[in-house]
Amino acid sequence: MADTSTTLQATTSTTPWVERYRPKSLQDVSHQGEIISTLKNAVETNRLPHLLFYGPPGTGKTSVALALCRQLFEPSQLRRRVLELNASDERGISVVRDKIKHFASLAIDTETTKKYPNPPFKIIILDEADTVTRDAQAALRRVIEAYSKVTRFILICNYVTRIIEPLASRCAKFRFQPLPVESMKARIKYIAHEEHCQFEEGKEEEVVDEILTLSQGDMRRAVTTLQSAHSLSGGAGEVIKKDSIAEMAGLPPPALIDGLIEVLRTGKFDDMKKYVMDIVLDGYSAEYLLSALMAKIIVLDGVEDEAKAKIAIQVATSDKNLIDGSDETLQLLTVCSLALQCMKTR
Repeated sequence: MADTSTTLQATTSTTPWVERYRPKSLQDVSHQGEIISTLKNAVETNRLPHLLFYGPPGTGKTSVALALCRQLFEPSQLRRRVLELNASDERGISVVRDKIKHFASLAIDTETTKKYPNPPFKIIILDEADTVTRDAQAALRRVIEAYSKVTRFILICNYVTRIIEPLASRCAKFRFQPLPVESMKARIKYIAHEEHCQFEEGKEEEVVDEILTLSQGDMRRAVTTLQSAHSLSGGAGEVIKKDSIAEMAGLPPPALIDGLIEVLRTGKFDDMKKYVMDIVLDGYSAEYLLSALMAKIIVLDGVEDEAKAKIAIQVATSDKNLIDGSDETLQLLTVCSLALQCMKTR
């Protein structure tokens, strides 16, 4: 059992929970068994290729890369042996020419220890590599070729199709599977217990389920949501409520969507337009509103399947338009106008 001072220090620390509970070694990583087994073998044999980790966000790609480095190098060597970059901050060719090429060309010592392999190479972790421009990726390919004897690269991305083939072909590819819901739930409950989070009596399951729903399979987002809810509730000793989770995330309450459904049933365009404009002025996400509205319409009685299909197609079209930068109000009104025609009571 941890002593009181240790517990207090953990509770009051300003360290983000995502970092505090990040796996420290490959053994701590769960539900990526095949990948972990392969990497453990690479550590034991000191034969590590360039790596390409891809898969949905929050599935442990960066955590595995960092845990791998911790097992390869002793702590005092990490700063000199490992360079971690987030490509979303610096997407252009200059970062390849300057930071990456400079670090890759540095000489290293080959000292080994009993506890750590300390292999004769450095590691460069490039997170969100799919945001790097194609020209920069081509330049990176040349750097990999030039310094492969003394440097290994770990590229991390969500979409492997955005990595140019000449670069991807030089890496061993590992796809990270989405984490099972039960595994995420167990981890969130563990963190909540460690951080002394309090829930409404008998409502812990509901609150945790709400967090997992909002996180959409992203473990990092789930942990961040829990920490934000804990902080906004007042910290240790205060109760985290289910309603506060959606509010904290800036999502519309279910009653707002139910109200929109009722307005659509009336068939009055002016009422619908006013309701939609009020929602937009409240600052809610149009993307989430469309998703929540469609989820309600799908299970709605009294609306024909053909009408539901038409609405679903328009929701998909509007969702694409939003991604392309279209006006949120216009897209919401377009979907709701069609839904109005399909749903109004006769």
